[in-house]
Amino acid sequence: MSAKTENSADRAYRELRDALMAGRLPTDHKVTEVGLAQMLGLSRTPVRAAVSRLLIEGFLQRRSGSGLWCVVPNRDEMQAIFDIRVRLESYAASRAAMRASPAQCAQLTASARRMSDLVAHLQAGRDPDIIARIEAENALFHATILEASGALRLSLVLKSTVDVAFVSLTLQRYSLRQRLRSAGHHHEIAEAIAAGMADWAGRAMEVHILSAAATFLGQSGDASD
Repeated sequence: MSAKTENSADRAYRELRDALMAGRLPTDHKVTEVGLAQMLGLSRTPVRAAVSRLLIEGFLQRRSGSGLWCVVPNRDEMQAIFDIRVRLESYAASRAAMRASPAQCAQLTASARRMSDLVAHLQAGRDPDIIARIEAENALFHATILEASGALRLSLVLKSTVDVAFVSLTLQRYSLRQRLRSAGHHHEIAEAIAAGMADWAGRAMEVHILSAAATFLGQSGDASD
């Protein structure tokens, strides 16, 4: 793939994702690759590449027999998802504090340190791919807690309720101050789990998710940083 095609594909992805997050392409809105290409003023090749990425992330869905649809949840659905996350992920953190192996505790501590390093790099503006790396590290941290909780059904319920697109939407809205705060939460959660303190771990996770909800739903006052 040429540099020109890569740039066009990146532009198509960024602009389509922005349109989805801003509501210009609302949920349950049917789209086509041809229509999206016309909207962006691009050929179908970079748009097709962008659509593939958005399908993986969950922003678009290919429904059998009816084409491509936007699937970004509305505000009420987002609030419900956060309510579910608060209850289930707090419970998972509590269980993890009682069941995590030394290796899993070490993995969580290392992940929290990497997250802080990534946010520091973001602050310094050193890495154009830093947001994607932050999202990947966040996913690893939460997945490790679910694994350490030893509750397969809990993991399955969360995965069926909270998709990659929703978590990505949340992280995309963080200001630098909110990212620093979230990284600090990771350290506290990891410390509580390593200490075997179930109540502390559960409450630290509850604060972490509630903070994310406040940020995403516009209830936090520091979004301009």
